[in-house]
Order: sequence, then structure tokens, then C-alpha cells
Amino acid sequence: MENYLLLNHILELEELSKSLGFSKTLFLGQDIMIVKGNPREILNGCKEAQRQKQVTIYFAENEERLRFVLEKTSVNLVLGMEKIFHKDSPHYPKSGMDQILAKLAVATGKTMGFSFSELLNVKDKGKLMHRISFNLGLCKKYKVNFIFGNFSLRPEEMRSAADLEAIRRVLDLF
Repeated sequence: MENYLLLNHILELEELSKSLGFSKTLFLGQDIMIVKGNPREILNGCKEAQRQKQVTIYFAENEERLRFVLEKTSVNLVLGMEKIFHKDSPHYPKSGMDQILAKLAVATGKTMGFSFSELLNVKDKGKLMHRISFNLGLCKKYKVNFIFGNFSLRPEEMRSAADLEAIRRVLDLF
């Protein structure tokens, strides 16, 4: 299992990641590029990341941009779609993902990411867990590739591969 860290490369963190059960650690700047901004900036960032052989990550900002990224870019991993909407519908969670986006993700080979770091740092953990659970169900139903990983912004946010797998299994139950 790969460990995605949104931190600069530090040898101690790489060793800690191995001791936590990860086979490979990817660091921001060295192995990962985050793309954001308007569509032109996203496309330019994707080209630069491909040239440098980096994994491109996009943090979802809104519905329109998320659909653009899924349809027309070479982004590898999409994170944070659960945070697009502030309020849920009375009938279902507005999780940022639906069956149309799931089918687009499969057709274009995108991977959906779920961040443990976001789960640690959010105020309303219950709402976020419900949305992640809903999105995991959609990913399983439509066979979308997904990753449940650390995506840590600070070293103390890192958890072991076994812990992440256990949390993912719990979220799959709902």
C-alpha cells in the first residue's frame, strides 16, 4: 500500500512510513503535484506533472470544476468531493459524487481519494463520515478505483496501513 503525504520529503518520515506498514511513500513536490485554479491552470499543471512523472491530485472545489477535471484532464486522483456542499438534502447526503460522476471516473480511469487527515481535522466528523460512506458505496457499485489514505499535512496525522484499512471497513458498513 502506498502512503501519500502532502509534506516535503524528509528521510525520517519515509522510515516512519515503512515502519507503519507502507510499501512506498509519495511526497509533495517530489512525487505528487496538486493542481488547482481555473481550467487552464489545471491543464497546465497536469502537463507539467506528466513531464515530471508525478501523481496529480485535485482537491474538488465545486461541481462544475469536478466534472471538468473528470472529463477533460489527466488528473490521477480526486480528493475532497465531500466538502463541496455545506448542507445535505433531507433525503440523501450531498456527498459531491453521484452515479454520473462515478461512471465518468471509470470511463476516464480516475481514482477517488478519501483522506484520513480531513477526517481528523473536520468539525462535524459524523457528517463527513456519512458522506465518505455514501461515496464508498458509489465507488463499489460502479467499480470506481479509490484510495483511503493518510494524505497527511503534519507528521503526527500519520496512521498505519492497518488502521486505515480498519477505518475503511467500518465506513463500508453504512
